Amino acid sequence: MKNKIKWYRIIIILCFACVYCTKYDDYKKYMPDGEIIYPQKADSVKTYPGKNRIQLEWVIVDPKVTSCKIFYEQGGIQESTTVAINAHSDYFNDTIRVIIPDLEETTYAFKIISYDDFGHSSITVEAEESAYGAIYESALVNRTLKSIVYDVNEGLTLEWFEADDAEIAVKLAYTDINGNNRTIFVADSVNITSIPDFKISEPLFYSTMYKPVPAAIDTFYVQVVEEKIPYYANITNMLKNPGAPFIKGDMVHDNRFYAAADWIANAAAAANGNVDNLKSNSLTMWTWGGYSPLTDIVNGKLYQTVELEAGTYRFDAFAYSTSNAINKAYVAVAAGNDLPDIDNVSQALASVPVPAGVTEGSASKPTLSVEFTITEKTNVSLGFLGNINSQQETAFRKVELWEKR
Repeated sequence: MKNKIKWYRIIIILCFACVYCTKYDDYKKYMPDGEIIYPQKADSVKTYPGKNRIQLEWVIVDPKVTSCKIFYEQGGIQESTTVAINAHSDYFNDTIRVIIPDLEETTYAFKIISYDDFGHSSITVEAEESAYGAIYESALVNRTLKSIVYDVNEGLTLEWFEADDAEIAVKLAYTDINGNNRTIFVADSVNITSIPDFKISEPLFYSTMYKPVPAAIDTFYVQVVEEKIPYYANITNMLKNPGAPFIKGDMVHDNRFYAAADWIANAAAAANGNVDNLKSNSLTMWTWGGYSPLTDIVNGKLYQTVELEAGTYRFDAFAYSTSNAINKAYVAVAAGNDLPDIDNVSQALASVPVPAGVTEGSASKPTLSVEFTITEKTNVSLGFLGNINSQQETAFRKVELWEKR
C-alpha cells in the first residue's frame, strides 16, 4: 500500500514538470500564419432611409481602426464605399455617419467591415434599409381640405381632414395684404388654419410633406396645388348713389321725404318720396294713412340699371328698419332695364323677401343678399319691389354690389 502511494506522488511530480517545461507561446506552432487580430467591428449600427440615398451610422472606439468599407449590391453589381477613420476627425462621440447616394428605389443589404493599417479586418456587420424615390412620391396625396372660408374681417380659415400617419406638415405659401410673400407650415396635428392677413385676390399654394418613417433623412413633397379662393370683389362703384346716406333729389313731401338721386322709381314708388330725411336719409317705400300722399303702394318699383359682363354677382341691401307688418316686399335683380311686377317676381334672376320687425335701434340688422349669374354681357336692374299697405314701411341704409372672382 505504501508503494502505491509513492508511485502516485512520482506521477504527479512528473506531470507538473512537463507543464512547466512547455514554452508559454508553444500554441503558436499550431498557427503557422501568426496570431489572428480582429479590429473592432462596427458597433450600434443604425440606418436612415432617404430620397435615393441611405445614411448609415455606427460607433468605432478602437484607435487601431483606420477605415471601414461598406459593401452592397445595386442592379446586380457589387458596390463598395470606403470610409477613412481618422482619430483626430470631427466625429462626435466616435460615431461614424455615411450617406450612400444615387441609390435605386429598393431595399439594400449592407455589410460593414473595419480595417487597420496592417490589413487586418473585423467581423462583418450586416444591416438592411430601403431607399425611396419617385415611385413612393408619386403615390402621395395632398391633405384634404374640408372647408375654405374667407371673411373680409377675419381673413382666410382652412379646415383640414385628419392627416395621414406619414404626413408631417403642409407647406402653405400665400401673399399677404401688403403684397409680401409668406410661407407657413401646418403641423399634422393641426386641423384649423387661420390666415388673417391673406390677400384674397391672390392664390394659395400648398404641398403636403411626408416622411416614410420618422427617422428618414429626407422629406417628400406632393406636387404643389394652386388654390384660387373664390371671393366677391366689391364693385359698388358701378352703382350710383349706393347710400349711407342716400343722396336726396327733389323734395316730395313735408320737407322730410325726397326723391332718391339716380334711382328709378315708378309712379307708385315715387308718390310718397323714397329718401327719409329723419331716418338718416335711408331709402324707403312707405305709406301712412292720413299723412302720406298715397295711402297704399301697389307694385312699387325702386331700382337702377347697370351693364354687367358675364359672371356671378351678389347684390346686398342693408336694412335700416321695417314695420311690424309688411304686405309684400322683395329685394330683386332682373335682366333688362326694369324689374318684373311684384306678382311675377319669380321671373327675376333672383329675389329675397324683406322681413318685418327690423327696429332702428337693433344692434344686429339683417343684410339681404341676392346672388345671380348672367351668361353674357347684359343690362341688369337691381332694387326693390313692394306692395306696401297703410302704416307700413321698409327702409335701407345702403346697397352694395359684388362680383365673384
